[in-house]
Amino acid sequence: MKSAFRASMAWLHRWAGIILSALMYFIFVTGTTGFFHFEMDRWMEPERPLAMHWTDDGFPSADTHHYTAYTNQGELTLSTRTLIELGTERLQQQAHPESVWWGIILPTARNGNFWVEWQPPRGPNGERTEREAEYLDFHNGEPLWIQPRDTGGGMALYRLHWRLHYLPDTAAYWIVGLCTLLMLVGLVSGVIIHRRIFREFFTLRLFRRARSWLDLHNLSSVLALPFQIMIVYSGLVFFAVTFMEPIVTARYGDEGTRTFYKEAYPEAEAEAKTGERADSVAIVPLLEEAQAETGQRIEQMYLLHPGDQNAQLSFYLPEPSPGHYEGKPHKLLYRASTGERLDGGEQQYGGAASVEKTLIALHEGLFADWPLRWLYILCSLLGIIMIATGALYFVKKRTASRPDEYAKVERFYAAVILGLPLAIAVYFFSNRLIPVDLAGRADWEMHSLFLAWLVSGVFAWLRPRTAIWRELLVLNALGWGLLPVVNALTTDRHLGISLAVGDWVLAGFDLTALALAASFALMAGCGYRQISASIRVGHATAIREA
Repeated sequence: MKSAFRASMAWLHRWAGIILSALMYFIFVTGTTGFFHFEMDRWMEPERPLAMHWTDDGFPSADTHHYTAYTNQGELTLSTRTLIELGTERLQQQAHPESVWWGIILPTARNGNFWVEWQPPRGPNGERTEREAEYLDFHNGEPLWIQPRDTGGGMALYRLHWRLHYLPDTAAYWIVGLCTLLMLVGLVSGVIIHRRIFREFFTLRLFRRARSWLDLHNLSSVLALPFQIMIVYSGLVFFAVTFMEPIVTARYGDEGTRTFYKEAYPEAEAEAKTGERADSVAIVPLLEEAQAETGQRIEQMYLLHPGDQNAQLSFYLPEPSPGHYEGKPHKLLYRASTGERLDGGEQQYGGAASVEKTLIALHEGLFADWPLRWLYILCSLLGIIMIATGALYFVKKRTASRPDEYAKVERFYAAVILGLPLAIAVYFFSNRLIPVDLAGRADWEMHSLFLAWLVSGVFAWLRPRTAIWRELLVLNALGWGLLPVVNALTTDRHLGISLAVGDWVLAGFDLTALALAASFALMAGCGYRQISASIRVGHATAIREA
């Protein structure tokens, strides 16, 4: 009885660790996609026009700063003034007359397009409605407004790493928080237990079975250790209020969370809507005034309570910096009916809130330009490798002595480590193959990801253990390699077009898919050679013994 209980506890302990490591791998992989979720959105909405281009010529007037759009009749040059006037006219025609706000977004290096968006009023039962957006394209030189297909885009993929999709939000937050806490403990304790950490950093013994996985684990851990500690610790900060909710409740009461947020993150509230109609002044002169005051190019402007006497026009500055949390304006406010400059726009946070917001911005890479964003990706990939090689070392070391016991563990890890990237490729395939007019197609994109992951698990369970890894690598190479091909067959946003016009966001997605396919093919080739070598050694040993 006692031995059976200990055995069951050992089984529970082993599988709890295995599942937690798999969850952390899932969190790291899906979280890594967030650093380019805007770029993924563009690829997953192929109806959007090709990226506009502009010259970086400081802060000229709205009449002299020009954007170049690509049309079916060649290039078309438009001024900032022209774009804003087209956007304002479209909002007046198309947006709900009682919209909560309107938005006009100029092209940036990441989104590449000009678009307008608006928030319709709440539904008859008080439910919040989805925002609506339209993108400006030109057909035969004339403005054409486009609503892209319904898709979860890169943001849905990014949200997976803290919402876990099918779980209630609170349960997902606690699960992700527990995994993140254990990851932080693992990082700190890993540094302490490796007494020869710098010596091991320069040690890499390839093709040495379990030892090779340990060397790769140590190497990937040390290379990006500061980044991994930052990303894990700041991830915990994300859920600080969720984890400390009893403290908030004790101070503010059961319904006091909103009051807590108002006190912790104070911001000037907009004036209430009066119900009296009033036209707005021209936006462009206020835009030029705001750019002259801040010395920064402004690319986003929002109008709260459009058409009302108290309508408020907000010009948002580019990506935040730590100074924005210490009183530096992150937006400039004007009364839209008169053009009067309004106070506010500064986030007067206390010390703790400023530190928290800075850590969250670091976690999301909000300060990152292109080179730093790619550094984020590289460090995240090293984190993924660290988790995967740690899991493989755990399995390989024990499989030699207890092959039957750990065969299931190896199949599970194969489905997790290689099944997830294959499922993400299927997610992108579904974006191109699911009918555009299908109701709930964004949901089915995500369902396809998890269904593909489930099929990968069944595949790993049924195939011979010696072939699982190589075959899943081959499937990943085929999946990611065919993605640009399917894109070319189903849209006109393929490499032949995007490279020709220099749309590097769209081209970069397809090129990254091909690079991933090549990486998986290389790993499959190396694995095949290793298996062949092992078989030859086994045959030679058998002949000698005979």
